[in-house]
Amino acid sequence: MGKLHDKTVKKLIKEKPSVRHADGNGLYLMTPKRGDAYWMLRYTTPATKLRREYTIGKVDDWSLADARDEAAKLRLAIKREGADPVQERQKVNQNPFKTLNDLYADYYELRKREIASHHKEKSLYEREVAWRIGKVELEKIRPVDISEILRDVATGYDDNKPRPTLSNDLMRLLRNLFDHGIKLDVTRFNPASPFRPRDAGGEEKAANYPMNEDEVTEFFTKLRVIPAQFSRENYLACALLIATCTRKMELLAAPWSEFDLENRIWYLPEERTKKRRAIDIPLAAPAVEWLNELKVRSCGSEWVFPARRISKKARTPHVCENTLNHALKKLFEKKLFSFDKRRVHDLRGTARTKLGKLGFDDNLAQRCLNQLPGNRTDRVYNKHGYFEERREAHEALCEWLAPIVRGEVNSGE
Repeated sequence: MGKLHDKTVKKLIKEKPSVRHADGNGLYLMTPKRGDAYWMLRYTTPATKLRREYTIGKVDDWSLADARDEAAKLRLAIKREGADPVQERQKVNQNPFKTLNDLYADYYELRKREIASHHKEKSLYEREVAWRIGKVELEKIRPVDISEILRDVATGYDDNKPRPTLSNDLMRLLRNLFDHGIKLDVTRFNPASPFRPRDAGGEEKAANYPMNEDEVTEFFTKLRVIPAQFSRENYLACALLIATCTRKMELLAAPWSEFDLENRIWYLPEERTKKRRAIDIPLAAPAVEWLNELKVRSCGSEWVFPARRISKKARTPHVCENTLNHALKKLFEKKLFSFDKRRVHDLRGTARTKLGKLGFDDNLAQRCLNQLPGNRTDRVYNKHGYFEERREAHEALCEWLAPIVRGEVNSGE
């Protein structure tokens, strides 16, 4: 036992005969002439052999027994781990990332540079995480907090339907977010690291359902005759997504400044691609023809697909990312087609599949989709852009697609 007792502590605080009163093993009761009494631990740092003094807390908040327990823990950490409590506290006090929201703000700046869909991640975080644990201190967040969020999203809560895929997205987001905190040395462990898809929304299958040639013919044949339900702009967007092998928002959010229609090239900058990889896309003659029509329809706008409704509340000056999705979804709900539902992203898969059937090897087909094939070494050293080879592939793709889009080939139904 130490030298001090509870009654002695009360007496010393009242009388304040001196500033420092030893309890033993480096623990002291401090009774300053001004201010509250507090507990202090003196120790020697293992590495630098410096003498330090660490304030445990006020006597009003820490009993003698609690102070002894805390001092014992600190001494053990100093001996076994070489810890320096004063230095650790300085790190905490200097740390600008107190809460999860603080950490996410820094992580978001990183994601803005890494991926084009960073705004989707931010929306997901704000909808499902920020209002729950965003204001909680980092070290107080536990795996059970993560589990509750993932299960709620996966099974549905309040008026929200079950969203298992979104739960998996959230799981990956949180794991990466806390890993970012560990890299910055602002948190010691990752409470989301134990979780796998089975703990969130379950294992996912790759959702890629390309259309075959007959389905593509039926798709454009039926869309062409319902302009009131599926606009000409939407129609040409579908054709261009196949012809250019691009992702939806790479096309729908494109400004005219990226296009050189005279030389038939689309200069897609890295900041607008998913993997932050710029690419020069060769445009076949039919694609240029469709773009020229869209230029007339855009009525002088700087965007290929300007926003349909002019409003101060419009989120973007170009069409919303859900415009084409909703238009297609409505038609499939009406059973307009003889085949199963397809998503806008499946048009990209359709282009990739057709390139294979046209005889182009996987290496070139992947490059048409702005994907880098081969191993990491090959990607580092092989800087050839295969532009002319890709132009040949896009020409062949449009040679098949253009007659269908123009209505020169009709569905057999």
